[in-house]
Amino acid sequence: MAEEQQPTPAQRPPRPRTQLRQSRSLGLLLQVAGTVSAGLGTASGAVAYRSLRTWRAEQGWWAVAVELGLMLCLLAAGRWAIRQGYRHRAPVLSPLTELPEDEAVVLFLRSFADDAGLARVQRGSMRDGPWAASTETEEQQLSRAIAPFGRMVALGRPGDRLPQPGAGRHYSSDLVWQQEVLAALDRASLVLLVCGPGRQLRWEVEQIVARGRPERLVLIGVRSVEQYETFRLAMQDAFPKGLPPSAPARKDRTDTPETYIRDAVWFEADWTPHLVPLGSDDPEIEVLWLLDRNAWVETAFPLAVRPVFLRAGLALPRLPMGHTARPWAVKAAVPLLALAWGVLMAELARGRAGNIPGVLVFAAVASLLLYRTWLAGQVTTGFLKLYSGLFGTLLVPMSFLDGPLVTGPLTLPVGLGLLTGVLLLSREDVRLWRASHGAYRRPRGAGAAGAGGGASPSGKAGG
Repeated sequence: MAEEQQPTPAQRPPRPRTQLRQSRSLGLLLQVAGTVSAGLGTASGAVAYRSLRTWRAEQGWWAVAVELGLMLCLLAAGRWAIRQGYRHRAPVLSPLTELPEDEAVVLFLRSFADDAGLARVQRGSMRDGPWAASTETEEQQLSRAIAPFGRMVALGRPGDRLPQPGAGRHYSSDLVWQQEVLAALDRASLVLLVCGPGRQLRWEVEQIVARGRPERLVLIGVRSVEQYETFRLAMQDAFPKGLPPSAPARKDRTDTPETYIRDAVWFEADWTPHLVPLGSDDPEIEVLWLLDRNAWVETAFPLAVRPVFLRAGLALPRLPMGHTARPWAVKAAVPLLALAWGVLMAELARGRAGNIPGVLVFAAVASLLLYRTWLAGQVTTGFLKLYSGLFGTLLVPMSFLDGPLVTGPLTLPVGLGLLTGVLLLSREDVRLWRASHGAYRRPRGAGAAGAGGGASPSGKAGG
């Protein structure tokens, strides 16, 4: 099929200089107002949800309808204001040829036609509620996903009034934009190229391939299978070993969010390509422990290109490069929680013979949670934090009252001990330790496939 010829810079009249209308103070005001609006929307939704859950509307169903309407309006207004605030406060760069020499950068190349899709904000999962998703755009999530490689930089779209948040942008002229791209290509620690429609990125692809460093290139499949296939057919001859076909949709995974960024293609040193859809299985790690449905691009993209991180000697943003040692916080939290729970159950059983069977059952459950937490159990640590936080929050105020559950001089220390244990288990080093032990636990049936480095040689999704 013949493609419409795009006019070259020499054939079209010069475009007017981009004039941005940013105001950092207005951006801050919009972010504050958006946060307040989203909080009020969440509160209104919570009130309505309580009525729907119990199927009782004390103020009438018309009031529930009003609360749901307020929730939708306030959430929508809040998210819009927060996004506009991001745009007002987004950094605008000096020319890419003048970036500091000691600053590591990631060059972000794309067709300007994809800017609107990359600026989408991911929707929240219905089971988590409409307020659950991140308010950040997919491009913002992508910039954090590859942050270990450096700052993501790009050329801005001519005619923008406000830059999109994510990559730091410089607004170049038609006369020098190619020199700026070449300067950034020569120094970038990683190059991200969005697979745009047709042959619009032909020049960029040729410059990348001519430099002969496939290990620092990642292609990003966006929007649809059709767009990637159009790019693949148009650019097939530009890559030494071509490009892999799109991967078939997986029917066994129903929890994959709908995002604009869909796939990643990474290359071996001889230009052998591997296409990995976001959220794919990995023969060496259990990705489900690391994925966040409400920040899908931020968590799934690094896993899709994990071999690129490994070759560069970099750890993934949410995953150490191997098993880490048990942190001191776990060594302190587990004994502290064991002591607090022991004292609490002893208080519950003292003088109340009828409570002893229930206390013994609860003690067995608590012991199991503590033991599995000591071994970096993923789910059990969450339950231990939940119950410890709940009881600690109840016991601290009860220590100042004559409560029917537990009274005595040990109530306050037990409550504070439970809350302290929760805070210790919530530390970042504890989260990384749990992730390293949960993720690197080899899945059943992986066998020798684990040597593949994160994607199968066939280039299909994760082994």
